Amino acid sequence: MRTCSTYWILVLALALLSCAKEETEAVRHEILAYAGEDASVKTVLNPADDSQILWSPAEHVSVFVGKKSYEYIGTNSTAAPSTTFTGPGPADLGTFIMLSPYNSQASHSSGKVRTSLPAAQTGRAGGFANGTLVLAGRSSTNSVTCKHVCGGLRFQVSRNDISAVSIRGNKGEKIAGDFLFSFGLGFSSGLNSSNTPIAEEGTEEIVTLTAPGGHFEVGKYYYIVILPTVFSDGFTLTAEAGGQVGELRFDTSINCRPGVFKNITGNLNERMTWSSPGSQPYYGPQNSFCIRPAQTLSFDIHPRLIFGSWQRSGLPVLADEANGAEVLWGGSSITSATVAGGKLTVKASGTPGSALVAIKKGSTILWSFLIWVTESAPEELELPTGKKILPPLGGNLYFQWGRKDPLKSDGASVANRGEDGLVYSIAHPQEYIKGAGSVPDWFCSTSACRDDSLWGDGGAKTVWDPCPEGYRVPSEADFTHVNLDYNYLINNFQELGYRHDNAFYPYGRTYWTRTAAEYYSTALDDASSTRFLIGQTRNIACPVRCVKE
Repeated sequence: MRTCSTYWILVLALALLSCAKEETEAVRHEILAYAGEDASVKTVLNPADDSQILWSPAEHVSVFVGKKSYEYIGTNSTAAPSTTFTGPGPADLGTFIMLSPYNSQASHSSGKVRTSLPAAQTGRAGGFANGTLVLAGRSSTNSVTCKHVCGGLRFQVSRNDISAVSIRGNKGEKIAGDFLFSFGLGFSSGLNSSNTPIAEEGTEEIVTLTAPGGHFEVGKYYYIVILPTVFSDGFTLTAEAGGQVGELRFDTSINCRPGVFKNITGNLNERMTWSSPGSQPYYGPQNSFCIRPAQTLSFDIHPRLIFGSWQRSGLPVLADEANGAEVLWGGSSITSATVAGGKLTVKASGTPGSALVAIKKGSTILWSFLIWVTESAPEELELPTGKKILPPLGGNLYFQWGRKDPLKSDGASVANRGEDGLVYSIAHPQEYIKGAGSVPDWFCSTSACRDDSLWGDGGAKTVWDPCPEGYRVPSEADFTHVNLDYNYLINNFQELGYRHDNAFYPYGRTYWTRTAAEYYSTALDDASSTRFLIGQTRNIACPVRCVKE
């Protein structure tokens, strides 16, 4: 009797497993998809008449059925306005959403799709940068029309040395990065009349289109793709060419809608005001970030605009080649650091402090960032000049003048690197670089090759400035009244000391300014028990207190 009972239990169990397999096993579907925008939109881009967008051969897209995502592949062998996509799915797709390009990290929940638009884009003559033409459609039949989720700008140039063009809203609108979109109003209750994707705010403020092959071709159209945005105070375009920076600013409200690519009338460079980098705002990413304990921070690691000075120094900031990240020091404050999709993600522990985190290609450091883990926002102090100033950057860290990365008071040191000090400092951010002979400067070994603009002396903030966004290294003028008020100095500036070569001197209130001359820089200094601004050699390492821009 027990044997018979066991037999029928096994039969029943196998039957149930078979039913479950039939219910969950995916079957293959065919979906006819149109890259549907009418000719009046003038996006791109049929090369024959510039009237419509086309599916690339064998394009990969995401198909969402509920929360489940499937990868579908186009069957076309040449570019076409419509094609059949094939892929797996449940027996009944029901109402599905198609998303292009395919994104394994994209998700769908409660009527909203989460995907991403890269902030760092590589231009393509006559068309869109790869991965930027975000299309989406929704249907309950075996055909679907996919429409633009994003919009942007179209431009041409008349000079052949422009290497990058960036766009930034004048009020810091989020125009790229991770974002959500849905399909108009009432998505959860069914299809609406327009079935148009509606994008919500992203995570990145700047989008940069880098020229393919090093420069944009004259007379060709290029497209910068951004999230649909109302620029309430307009936006600013910047470009880099031949060591100069161009700027074109629009100060009126501008509405960038899905599927519309506003044409920059005439050649972009001819409408710009061109000048040296020192007189223009630097729109690159800051290298110092403040986060709270136990929080996670993720940010784009691409430089937004590569100045000629970087190229002259041979600095290969190749964020796309980053395949790893490392916490160089400060592991008690940062528990993990990872690189994926052009972003660095760091997770803070519950312990306040600071850490230096590097992005790497194999064992080579490409760039590094200071992460300052604080219980609350650093409290500002008002200087006698009226400027707002932060506590010492990172707590009690030390910087050689002009370097973006902090040094420990007891870290390793190396001899002056000759003419490649700047490049060496990037790949070796933990090493103190000594001065050489009569030239006490880590940057190079002769006074002829010094760089007085590293921290933006007399100009705008640079990428080498170690302060967080919205702050910068103070000028000599910012410390003028501090210099005159000794009681203010000793009450508000800690005596943290400084480092010179292999020795650390724990006495003195010695803080850098950005003001430079020859191979010296001005510092607030009371090391001799008197108050004064003194010219310090640039190879010493001092604390930095950042002032509000």
